[in-house]
Amino acid sequence: MSTGRISKYLDMVVANSKPIWRTALYLRLSREDGDKIESDSIANQRKIIDRYLAKNPDLQIYDIYIDDGFSGTNFNRPSMTRLLEDIKSGKVNCLIVKDLSRFGRNYHETGRYLEVVFPLLKLRFISINDNIDSYKNPLSLKNSTVSFKNVMNDEYGRDI
Repeated sequence: MSTGRISKYLDMVVANSKPIWRTALYLRLSREDGDKIESDSIANQRKIIDRYLAKNPDLQIYDIYIDDGFSGTNFNRPSMTRLLEDIKSGKVNCLIVKDLSRFGRNYHETGRYLEVVFPLLKLRFISINDNIDSYKNPLSLKNSTVSFKNVMNDEYGRDI
């Protein structure tokens, strides 16, 4: 086989291969959220994510990160800190949350991660209830609905 044929073959293999998604599941419930309806509980977040994973076998669980009893108004949370380190070190290349409010309730920091940090690190971000998947639909992050939800999540954090 000539080198031209090998090169074309390798290009075809690379083009047809699917990425391996080392997936982090992030779940969070603050004390303030504890009195809310069941839909935000850690157990319920896990059920929603498990159903999603069952339909997406290309997502391999790397680890589960849980901050139970921590506010989303800042990113100084034990499991969030560990998660961000795993993302930066390349151990994780996909992150799934139930919805944007579980990731964070700080408009500026949440936006910075979604719009700047995660794309630079080539992280796939999935927010199930918000129909966001930065890999399958990159435009799902770049719309006014995401910004509006982040503003509302920030305001909710201030209210409580």
